[in-house]
Amino acid sequence: MGDLPPDLDRLQVIRLYLQLQLDAVDAKIRESEQKAKGGALGSPKPPKPEPFGDSDIGFRIQHVPRGGTLGAVVHRDDCPDAAGGRISRHEVEIALRMPEVTMCPRCHPGSD
Repeated sequence: MGDLPPDLDRLQVIRLYLQLQLDAVDAKIRESEQKAKGGALGSPKPPKPEPFGDSDIGFRIQHVPRGGTLGAVVHRDDCPDAAGGRISRHEVEIALRMPEVTMCPRCHPGSD
């Protein structure tokens, strides 16, 4: 990777973006594996993780394609629609400042 910015906020945004990309690749791999097995499409729900240390609530960020661009939805771990990679409360705050990232309308992760 080329030169990285020195400040923490931009580094965290880059990390979050790369996590979104990795989640998208993982979803495509699962989809391709299901097709190769002749199984039904749709990814299985990830196992419910242990919560983060000082918080009772963990968070996930799910890649969502939006008209050819990268988008994402942030979920609480206890949301029935939760999918994607785990992120911290601080990363949720950073993610929700990004225009392409939204809160899940079902669990409202940024409202607690």
